[in-house]
Amino acid sequence: MTPDSWPSMSYDVLIIGGGFAGLTAGVALAEAGKRVCLLEQKPHLGGRARSFLDPATGSVVDNGQHLIMGCYHATIRFFKTIGTLDRVHFQPRLAMAFLDRDGRRTRLDCPDWPSPWHLLLGVLRSESFSWRQKLEVLRLGKGLRGSGPGTAAGGESVTAWLSRQGQSEALQRNFWDLLCIAAMNEDPRRASAQLFERVLRLALFSSPADSRLGVPRKGLSECYTAQAAAFIEARGGSVQTGRNIKQLLIVEGACRGVELASGERIEGLPVISAVPWHQLAVVIPNDLLRAEPFFAGALALRPAPIISINLWFDAPITDLEFAGLRGTTIQWLFDKSRIMGANDHYISLVLSGAHEHIGRAKDELLATALRELEELLPASRKARLLRSLVIKERFATFSPSPEAEPLRPPARTPIRGLFLAGDWTATGLPATIEGAARSGYTAAWEVLRAG
Repeated sequence: MTPDSWPSMSYDVLIIGGGFAGLTAGVALAEAGKRVCLLEQKPHLGGRARSFLDPATGSVVDNGQHLIMGCYHATIRFFKTIGTLDRVHFQPRLAMAFLDRDGRRTRLDCPDWPSPWHLLLGVLRSESFSWRQKLEVLRLGKGLRGSGPGTAAGGESVTAWLSRQGQSEALQRNFWDLLCIAAMNEDPRRASAQLFERVLRLALFSSPADSRLGVPRKGLSECYTAQAAAFIEARGGSVQTGRNIKQLLIVEGACRGVELASGERIEGLPVISAVPWHQLAVVIPNDLLRAEPFFAGALALRPAPIISINLWFDAPITDLEFAGLRGTTIQWLFDKSRIMGANDHYISLVLSGAHEHIGRAKDELLATALRELEELLPASRKARLLRSLVIKERFATFSPSPEAEPLRPPARTPIRGLFLAGDWTATGLPATIEGAARSGYTAAWEVLRAG
């Protein structure tokens, strides 16, 4: 449906933002029988979790690499609903490889035992850890078993908490920090210990099935954007891109709709705002932002950047699909050729929580990555680099610091008819695909509950 032809009163709910949170909310509402109108400012759907075609190589490139976990129950539900769960390959059991700068390779392979013994036995059998470190993991695992109260203090960082739990600096650097950075997109010295402890309980100490890693076999956009839009439209809804929202229409404490940059007004519908936190100031009137304390916390959230370094070689340089990297600036490696079943020898490197590196020149980041690859993978010394693409996402996620948790707002706002969705809202999770999906379902439920 074209923007000029839509009858605004033909819909039940208006959603602003076509990323993971907005599309999940739209699918949930459509499934519940609501006619959804979803508007996205950009010419494409997917927000910060999308893919695109690299014109130079023909490869599908994600704007940031994402892993799915078995504990991503909202994400899995969403993919099942739109029929794309088969595009994610889940391991039978948790397994991951680690590469050291001296070329040493080790693995963590967890058996199909009840939790937490699957992880603990996997650690005991792994050559990735010294015997002292294995005992340290066992000690921490004992404290995380069950559903008892957490041990992390409110203002405590991940580093401080792990140290207090008897985890040595070497174990933190070579294991826990890699998990923290992957799950939280933040330096462990800055990240919230309470949030990380919750993640560990959900991901590693709930069940072997929840601990499994899932790797998308297609580009991120191919896993959900078109399918979610089709699901919504097949149930009487509309999904439109290139629709720029000027502001929300808020009168006497109620959201009456939106005004578009074109001057068009869409009124009489409840609104879910699924835009990133740093764009709230664009759509919410300034006088309301200053007067309503509810929004002040969200605007005080700080960003955490991610850098992706994409490399194409003339020959394969590893037989691993992905690996955690130890002792390097770059933290994770993904062989996209093996993952996607292509023959383009395409490697993606990830640097999360990249506060200290986001200002560096792309050429400098590329040089660092290539130098570290030669140390990690000797085969890369003989391969010729054909192309590189460095992607900087300065506002990739919010920073999950201890100070951030109280600032994250719930889905229901004090403005009648206005609801929020996004991985930055109060999901109880860091800024992940699962947090975005959970927020979408929560916002949809609040709309339905409000009638």
